[in-house]
Amino acid sequence: MHRQASRPPLPPAAPDVVRAIDPSGLRAYHLALGRGARPFKTYPPGLREAGVRGRVAIRVTVNQDGQTVALRLIGSSGHSELDEAAMTMMQLAASHTRVPDSLLGQTFSIDLAVDFSPEDQP
Repeated sequence: MHRQASRPPLPPAAPDVVRAIDPSGLRAYHLALGRGARPFKTYPPGLREAGVRGRVAIRVTVNQDGQTVALRLIGSSGHSELDEAAMTMMQLAASHTRVPDSLLGQTFSIDLAVDFSPEDQP
């Protein structure tokens, strides 16, 4: 009977180095994006007068270079005109909002909500 020599176990694979997302940087970007979006908010014609209101949830994805690479509707208001207005608003805001240095070099997503109410200031 021939016995196979036992081999030493292989060392564990080296883990991928992943830098944790800076929570204060995310918070700062979230606030800056929200503030930056206000000037771009437009109520679709006729909907304010009709008393239409709604909340739109949007996910903004930013790449490691600080560029917005995706905007995704993650929660509809139930009114396509409000959804489109919110997407346009966030697209413009994202293109004008600087990403904090602590977030550069990483891809991340952030979720924001846009509320539309007839009582909003025009």
